[in-house]
Amino acid sequence: MITATRALIGITLLLVTLLVNAVSTQQAATPTAPGAAPTAKPEDGIPITNQTVQKACGSCHRADDKGQMSRISFQRQTPEGWQSTVQRMAALNGLQIDPATAREVVKYLANNLGLAPEEAKPAAWEVERRGIDYKYTASADTEAVCIKCHSMGRVISQRRTKSEWDLLIAMHRGWYPLVDNQAFRRNGPPPRDPASDGRPPDLRQPVEKAVDHLARTFPLKTPEWTAWSATMRPARLEGTWTLSGWDLGKGAIYGSVVIAPVTGAPDEFTTNMTYRIARTGQTVTRTGRSVVYTGYQWRGRSTAGGSQDTALREVMFVDRDWRQMEGRWFMGGYDEVGLDIRLERAGSEPRLLGTDRAALRAGSTGQELKIYGANLPAALRPADIDLGPGLTVSRIASVTPDLATVIVDVASGAAVGVRDLFVAGASRPKALAVFDRIDSIKVKPDWAMARVGGATFPKMLAQFEAWAFHNGVDGRADTADDINLGLVDASWSMEEYAATYDDDDARFVGTLDAATGRFTPNVDGPNPSRKGSRNNIGDVWIVAKYTPDSAGKPASTIRARAHLLVTVPLYMRFDPTVGSAPLDSPRSLGAKQ
Repeated sequence: MITATRALIGITLLLVTLLVNAVSTQQAATPTAPGAAPTAKPEDGIPITNQTVQKACGSCHRADDKGQMSRISFQRQTPEGWQSTVQRMAALNGLQIDPATAREVVKYLANNLGLAPEEAKPAAWEVERRGIDYKYTASADTEAVCIKCHSMGRVISQRRTKSEWDLLIAMHRGWYPLVDNQAFRRNGPPPRDPASDGRPPDLRQPVEKAVDHLARTFPLKTPEWTAWSATMRPARLEGTWTLSGWDLGKGAIYGSVVIAPVTGAPDEFTTNMTYRIARTGQTVTRTGRSVVYTGYQWRGRSTAGGSQDTALREVMFVDRDWRQMEGRWFMGGYDEVGLDIRLERAGSEPRLLGTDRAALRAGSTGQELKIYGANLPAALRPADIDLGPGLTVSRIASVTPDLATVIVDVASGAAVGVRDLFVAGASRPKALAVFDRIDSIKVKPDWAMARVGGATFPKMLAQFEAWAFHNGVDGRADTADDINLGLVDASWSMEEYAATYDDDDARFVGTLDAATGRFTPNVDGPNPSRKGSRNNIGDVWIVAKYTPDSAGKPASTIRARAHLLVTVPLYMRFDPTVGSAPLDSPRSLGAKQ
């Protein structure tokens, strides 16, 4: 039985190889013989001029008289896409390539067969590893075909010729034969009713509709890529940058990053950064190294104190003016833990980044407020700080170029609402709010997913936050005028989510840190201590409780909750770069890793 199965797999792969080679030969077309019937004009690709790519890939990918290499010249991808391709060639097709060569190949392909900023931005969440509910509205048939196995972000971050989209479908059928019945072909009878415009019903299979849509919507050659490839150059990013962002579960962070170029590599940089967690004042120092692909795609890696346990992958988009960058730094077995980051080039003028708290209570005096920024004047005076009507800075407790600690009095009659902040000519819109009470709290995210692991597979964590709100002028919750008062220090617990009879999920799915709101799932595999030796999966409520300070008056505890689904490990990953080393790492690419 095993021998027959292996034989069947071998035959399938042989047929796919023959099909790919046949179409690839057509892409690297030879002149038509005299007197032969006319054929469709071959699709033009992008010539490959790099000798390293030609040598590393040329044994399988033929080059034509225009320098176009089969398959390679007829597609464009993100750096992650090309990294995945090289890894797949090494793992499945016997490519022998050392890491240094592989990095050069990926860099050349990402720079010369990459995406323009306008093309990459809609799928930024894919490379930033954000867990979002994305809906592709341009074609329901295409989405239904593709998301059976992977996200649409992976699809819309590619550009291919029509023949190359066809070959991609052939590859899927070869490696995943069940995909025809699962996604590619229609299940059930063909449609009989005419279309809304009166045309006959479309009898094509879903995969045929998808390929047609992808070829029209994501072609190889686009005005965006033509324009960007003409002006693309290595980004000049050396200098000092301000850093602001959000560390999930900890809150706002503010600091600075010094970026220095790597000698002899105009698109590679080293970084030294220091930032503070605003709510606690904790200082974090990190060092790293990065590569900027295609003139704007920052891919880096940094650590705190050189410890690999603190390593963060950095994915950011550099603006065209080389003055801003933003993206996500992340870690975890499923890239689920991370920071939202924004960098701005620092000048000599004062700049405000934010404050240590999001709100001040009306009628309070002597409240300490920390203002984070850059180039704050040493001779800062209370009169230089404007927090808006009803808020007065009584004195400056301390000041450094990046942090001013001030004492603020808030009048009892100060209007409830959001205030802009001005300091020595610099400004920060909607820096903090004034409130007289906390009406509710909300748990964010309102639902999350975690995966058991630890024995065979990695665990997927989940981080929750509790946010306080004022109902606003209308006095009603969940309306447009609600005032966000920022994070609060809630106490956390789990409760049963009644999904099945005799539910005992809260006992077995994992543990929740009562102080931080971080959930750590249980171990994967059957649990003999559980009825029926079930796995440690299930549904629970994540509950936050908070008792607000009501200025000496009795206060009741406020609570909120979110749904957490704890499920099985991700047994098969369709993206081999997930969990692998970043693109700038010496171990990021190589033969048969």
